[in-house]
Amino acid sequence: MLAACASPPVRFYTLGAPAIATGAVPVGSVTPTTPVVTVARVTLPDYLDGQDLIARDGNRIERSATGRWASRLSLGATDLITARLAESRTDLFVTDQPQVLPAAWRLAVNISRLDIAHDGTASLAADWSIIPRDEHQPLLHQRAVLTRQGSAATDDQVAALTQAILDDLAAHIAAGWPQ
Repeated sequence: MLAACASPPVRFYTLGAPAIATGAVPVGSVTPTTPVVTVARVTLPDYLDGQDLIARDGNRIERSATGRWASRLSLGATDLITARLAESRTDLFVTDQPQVLPAAWRLAVNISRLDIAHDGTASLAADWSIIPRDEHQPLLHQRAVLTRQGSAATDDQVAALTQAILDDLAAHIAAGWPQ
């Protein structure tokens, strides 16, 4: 009789997908005069921009044996920030998809640090630029360093804490958006 070693199944996680997929995100009326915002793909440090769920233990990075992002983290973060900005600014057409005409604004987000520690401390450092199409308007640069406490003992908790701190970042971006 043969005995097989079985490992736990791999679980795949998304950022904010239920609210996006079920239509819970309010959608404003889009007219030909609605200002368009295009969101560029979020940049992350190379060691984070993959599909592995990652937690930090001091100077050590630990990749989960059973948890994966459904897509690269930069894509998930871009989707989430786009959705949250669209939620908060229903007067704008916010998209991360290519558009035929130039957008009124472009948003570029650079996350230089995104750590979820095993003790439940999440930290994020990011800067972003809001780039107007009108060259006579000012280019806006902003920066935030955010922390949040939560649980990070399981993959589910690491994914939830990652989403929560990215939600915090999206709220900061929306709060600083020009009127």
